[in-house]
Amino acid sequence: MSLGFYMHPEIDDILNNLDLEYPVPSPVVLNNAQRILNYMDDIYTERTGKFEHTPAESLYICWKVEGLEFHIECLKNGNILYTFRKGVLGKSYGTETIDEFMPTLQNYLLAGIYYR
Repeated sequence: MSLGFYMHPEIDDILNNLDLEYPVPSPVVLNNAQRILNYMDDIYTERTGKFEHTPAESLYICWKVEGLEFHIECLKNGNILYTFRKGVLGKSYGTETIDEFMPTLQNYLLAGIYYR
């Protein structure tokens, strides 16, 4: 399946190995996951997780970096559902559009974590 533009290899791998029991992720889900992956690649941070295709027509990743844990799900409605953790002391979560989420992700990475 091609979206008509460059696809991150991880997105390409998901599309080439779809579980036929799950619906194909929508273009908005794929585009949002691609933006997140491209950001992760741009900052050259080691990634321990990969996006996974879910039965909810979403893509989910658990990303751990420098004592932080990021649970990120690209939902079929175009929003990003996230939970950020730092050990047992810090936890923040929410649902945002991709344009709201990207600065939130950047802030957590830069500051370590802040509390809402």
